[in-house]
Amino acid sequence: MRNSGFAVDGIIKLLLAVLGFIFIGGLEDFFLAPRWLVITALVLLFLSAATQISYAVTKGEKRYLKFPMVFDALLIVTVVVGLILAAASNPAGAWILFGLVGVGSLGIAVVFTTGENGPSFSEDEPQSS
Repeated sequence: MRNSGFAVDGIIKLLLAVLGFIFIGGLEDFFLAPRWLVITALVLLFLSAATQISYAVTKGEKRYLKFPMVFDALLIVTVVVGLILAAASNPAGAWILFGLVGVGSLGIAVVFTTGENGPSFSEDEPQSS
């Protein structure tokens, strides 16, 4: 069940990134955002989603479940704040929304790649020479 949760969450993020690329002009205009900021955030979201799906297929351990859950909760709050600021014609909404998407996606990708698959420096393992 955990593996499917990771995969479904990753697929939803992947679809959001693709939809973002399809409607990039509308996102720029509505949020008063520079194009590079939107593109960077969407690319990082796409890569993070692909990493999450890959992790779900290979491992899907419960101890990493908290990271996507926290990211998703913060994303919902940030979307609401971004929409309110964009409705008030404030470009800060774009920086808050796309900044969190970019930084959060990068953090999720790092956790799922280096956190589980990276080198282990624990003292319990014997050194191989």
